[in-house]
Amino acid sequence: GRCVIFVAGKLPGNIIEQLESAFGKLPLKNHRAETTVVEHIIKPATERKYRITNDPDGVQAAIRILRPFPNRHHPDFQKANVLNNLFGGFFGSRLMTNIREDKGYTYGIHSYLLNFIHNSGWMISTEAGRDVAEATIDEVYKEMFILRDEEIDEEELLMTQNSMIGSILGDLDGPFHVAARWKSLVLNNLTPEYFYNGINTIKTVTAGELQELAKKYLQPTDFYELVVI
Repeated sequence: GRCVIFVAGKLPGNIIEQLESAFGKLPLKNHRAETTVVEHIIKPATERKYRITNDPDGVQAAIRILRPFPNRHHPDFQKANVLNNLFGGFFGSRLMTNIREDKGYTYGIHSYLLNFIHNSGWMISTEAGRDVAEATIDEVYKEMFILRDEEIDEEELLMTQNSMIGSILGDLDGPFHVAARWKSLVLNNLTPEYFYNGINTIKTVTAGELQELAKKYLQPTDFYELVVI
């Protein structure tokens, strides 16, 4: 196998010597062992909608709406990350504004891109009152329709972009966060350029590009639903 050491912070001039002293004598191989390529066979669920009642008297429903999505190596991923944030990725997003602030169906609703090495997913997650669970799902799909049908306002796009840049700055606050960021890139076989390209994408993506992505990926028929009471 392969050993990778991540070091972040205010490094002394002899950091390499210190690492060699601490780890150099460990019985680690200096080459990557041959690995078997595992073929991941995806078996879609037979049903699109699942409704499960564990508590007949329950008053709250856990809602998950999910579709398969390409991994971080796909050319659409970074732009889709911006679309996701506008859709449901931060407090000022469409889903939060509609379903939490306007409708009062939930205390919080979020959408996010699941990050796995081989495949990914696009998920909407929330808990809502049992009596408004189906209405909540309807509103999620309504917001998808609006993103497909109407171009995003430039002011809203700018707010989303600023939120994402601020979040990245927060994620890099301190050596542990910096190390975690670069570790994620290395373990997913991504380069530092991927990180910087992501920042540039946030700054330069257009409303028209996001609308085209919404037409491509925010189709209700591509999503699976799970509601558990």
